[in-house]
Amino acid sequence: MIQKVLLFVGSVVLAAPLASGAQYATPRLMAADGSRPIEFDVMSVKPNHSGSTVMKIVSPPMSDGVTITNMPLENILQWAFGIFLNDQIAGLPDWARQERYDVTAKVSDEDAAAFRKVTDPIQRMPMLQKLLVERFHLTSHYAMKELPVYALVVGKNGIRMTEIQPAIGANGMKEGGARQVSRGQIKSMGQPMKPLINQLTMELGHVVVDRTGLMGYYNFTLKWTPDDASPTAGSVPEDPSAPSIFTAVQEQLGLKLEHARAPVQVLVIDHLEKPTEN
Repeated sequence: MIQKVLLFVGSVVLAAPLASGAQYATPRLMAADGSRPIEFDVMSVKPNHSGSTVMKIVSPPMSDGVTITNMPLENILQWAFGIFLNDQIAGLPDWARQERYDVTAKVSDEDAAAFRKVTDPIQRMPMLQKLLVERFHLTSHYAMKELPVYALVVGKNGIRMTEIQPAIGANGMKEGGARQVSRGQIKSMGQPMKPLINQLTMELGHVVVDRTGLMGYYNFTLKWTPDDASPTAGSVPEDPSAPSIFTAVQEQLGLKLEHARAPVQVLVIDHLEKPTEN
C-alpha cells in the first residue's frame, strides 16, 4: 500500500501522492537573474521521536521554504525523486525506513520571490535532492529492474473517453487541462494519459504501464469503490455502490488493466548516512 502524506498548500489540505514519475526531467528553479539554480540557504534536520504516524509536508505558494514533519527518510526520498512505490528504491538501510525526521529548509531573501513563483511542489524536487546530498551524504544512480506491473490497454470495444482539442497556452504549448481526485473518483478535464497512469499506480500499489497508444487529451469521470472502503476505513467513497477499479476502468473508460512484467526505473542507493548535526 502506497503511503500518503498531508500536503498543505495555502489553506487547502490535500491527500497527496509522493510526487510524479521519477523518469521525467524536473525543471530547476532559477535565481532572480537566471544565472543559477536556487538552493536552500538554511536547512535544519532533526530526529522526531513523537511516536506519531502522521506525516506532513508544508509548502504554501507564498512561503520561502519547505517544512517536513515526522517523515522517514524513505518517504522524503520518494518525494524528492518523484517515486510512487517503496519497491522503486533499492539499497535503503533499515534506519532510513524506521527513523523519522523533521526538516525545515528556506531559501535566501534574494531568492524568495523566484521560489514563490513556482507553486507546483513537483518543481521544487531538485532542491530537496540537494538537501539529501548535503545532509545525508546521499549518492545514488538509476537502474532498470523487471517488476510485476499492470499494463493499461484499450478494450476490445474501444475507448469510452471523450477526446478534445486542448487549449494552447501563452507559450504556444498545449495545456494539460485539470483533474479532480477524491476517494474513489477521478475526473479528467482535458488531460493526457500520463496523469491517469500516475493515479492508477498510486491506487493499485503497482506500477501501471501505458500500452494504450493514446496520445490525445481526454474528458472522463472514473468512479470505483476502493478495496478498503468501509465505515471504519476513514472517509467513504463518493459512490459506495461503484464497481471495483478494474471493472470501472473497463466499463467507464473502455480500457483494461492486465497483469504483466516490465522493466521499471529504480533508484539505487549507493551511500547514505544519518544526518549531520545542524
